Amino acid sequence: MRVIIVRFTISLATFALAFVWQSTAWSGRFEDLVARVATIETPERYTLGLDKSLAECVDETLINRRKQLMIRAGAKDPFARRRRDPRHQFPTVLCRLSLDPRDQAALAYVPVGCRFREQGDTFGKSSLARIYCQFGHLLAPEQRAAVVQEITTYPGYFSGGTENYVNMRRTAGLLFGEWLPKENFHFDITGAQMAEECRQYIRAYGKAIYRASMVEYLSPAYHVVNTNPFLNVVDHAKSEESRIMARAVLDWMMADLALNSFHGIVLPPQQREKGLLTNHYQLNHARGLAQWVGWLYWGCGTTPDDESVLVSELRPEKPYNMPALLHAVSSWNPHPAMLNIGAKRVRTPFMVWQSRGNWACIEPAHVNKWGKTKAAHAQEPNARYNMRSVYIARDYALGASYRHEDIMDPIVRNAMPFVVAWRSKHLRNWLHVAHPYWYTLRKGDDGQPLDRNDWSDTSPFLRMVHWENAAVVLYDIPTRDPYSGKSGKGSALFRSERGDDVIQCIFVYAPDTVERVERGEHFFLRDGEVFLSLRPFGGKAAWEAAPQQGFVRLAIPGAKVGFAVEVGDATEHGSFDAFQQHLAGAVLDTSHLAAATRVAYVSARGHRLDVRHTEKGWLPDARVNGVKLEFDAWPTGESPYVSCRNMVLDVNDGREGFRVDWTADLPTYSYYRIENGRKVFTRREWVEDERLRVE
Repeated sequence: MRVIIVRFTISLATFALAFVWQSTAWSGRFEDLVARVATIETPERYTLGLDKSLAECVDETLINRRKQLMIRAGAKDPFARRRRDPRHQFPTVLCRLSLDPRDQAALAYVPVGCRFREQGDTFGKSSLARIYCQFGHLLAPEQRAAVVQEITTYPGYFSGGTENYVNMRRTAGLLFGEWLPKENFHFDITGAQMAEECRQYIRAYGKAIYRASMVEYLSPAYHVVNTNPFLNVVDHAKSEESRIMARAVLDWMMADLALNSFHGIVLPPQQREKGLLTNHYQLNHARGLAQWVGWLYWGCGTTPDDESVLVSELRPEKPYNMPALLHAVSSWNPHPAMLNIGAKRVRTPFMVWQSRGNWACIEPAHVNKWGKTKAAHAQEPNARYNMRSVYIARDYALGASYRHEDIMDPIVRNAMPFVVAWRSKHLRNWLHVAHPYWYTLRKGDDGQPLDRNDWSDTSPFLRMVHWENAAVVLYDIPTRDPYSGKSGKGSALFRSERGDDVIQCIFVYAPDTVERVERGEHFFLRDGEVFLSLRPFGGKAAWEAAPQQGFVRLAIPGAKVGFAVEVGDATEHGSFDAFQQHLAGAVLDTSHLAAATRVAYVSARGHRLDVRHTEKGWLPDARVNGVKLEFDAWPTGESPYVSCRNMVLDVNDGREGFRVDWTADLPTYSYYRIENGRKVFTRREWVEDERLRVE
């Protein structure tokens, strides 16, 4: 796309008159920042037409139609009847049996796939748990005997591994134990004992995430793999204790996804986004696992809701992902408030602040006397291991991160730290910043080292500050790698491959479909009615071709470099030209960049953002309107619609909602409607003496 270069000046006086939103008085307390995050001060009013379309997205009839579309697609998936690995076979079996419970080919495969005990067998056992509970009574006696033989002799229910592996193993053990309580299992325990041990895991794990979050949060690849096991328990557990605990875990995970979904994109910062290595990065047309689950419940960007969704040029071999099929075959749907939040059928704009715990926060729940007998991570539990700051408006969103130093954590290497996403008719609808670091020596498809084309995250040299629609992103990049020799843990696929010489250049990736305008050293982007301002600093910035399909990139070379970014739309500014005029005079102060690695920016709304690169650790010295960000006091989960405080999850869409209190041994559910800004509680659910009580 042709770049337009225009010389432009504007006086500060004119700029002051151009402010659309004026800043207000600040008390200087961090608690007041948190309070502002929890409120909506200047809500946008969505139109009746938009409200109607969003209401249709979350209509139960349409949700069930989407599920049927996916089930029919899954049932038609190529089915190898003798293939031992059931990872992709069992979801197909579930779809076929959902359409025809007496499908003999599907039933005959169950004893074939259930015996698989090699790499990835955990996926098979998790799906087998649903198959056995839902369709096991239809197996022939010899088929059922073969399945029970495998279930009761399998040694892996108590093993360790990644978070999703442990969740799949323990929930499978729970269901098999509850359904076969008198059978003798591996480790010479009964099914009832197996179920009780796995039930204790769900209790410990659930309370841990209500206290400090999960580790694999919002992973485009693993969110669905973590929700599937608890969905199985909600649907098929015999114990009411098991059901209500699994429901509380599932609601926590799905509320997190709903809150942080925007026009098809799962908003960064997030964990385990390995897609940037495999070129399966997110589009606003569903392609990743979490995106397909979002599509089922509240729609996904440009993804159609009819038969055409099953034919995709984006992924012609399979226009859906197999693990998402377990959500499709389930009758469970999220609470209506959660659906509205996912579709963004709520008042905007609003902010989200969340804390995420490290492995040590959840690993104690994994330990048992039969399989994983001790913790593998030596660090102390840190409930604020990394933190999220997200802003969501009607047509765009920003996500920024603050992270503790941990060069050995394998998840860090594929965690996207920052994004701007927007509503678009184009497939690519987000801006991404990258510093080539982790995989610069890895060979690309052309056989050459990735070098400057490594666009994975998170750079150890990145610091940022974010508030509302603006952020400052700052790097202090050394010439030699201070972490040389530390490649980190993890599989060979994700083990870092980098040299000792550090590339001193960052890249801002943008879709090649956006309109680009340059005014001196100020760069503006436009997609429809969404506008972006980029103010690079520290190096001479210039657009260049990007090797990644569908993107261009702004290269900013130098050691101390970065940019200020601000986003707006036609509702706030009127037009792209007016946006440029309003933003051209925004104050960017880099006078302390060279000496103190410090930058300040005053947004068009009048908010002052300050960030300084600290010498120790990866957390910045950052301030918003003079208020220092206190990362040790960052909230577990705060927003107007989803909050998690003191082990109480609260979810509402401004009309109705529910609260899950897990301060006791078992969670308690309370439902309410909102009248005149107050919550009027209508129903309470809890389990007592193994019975679900409702009042």
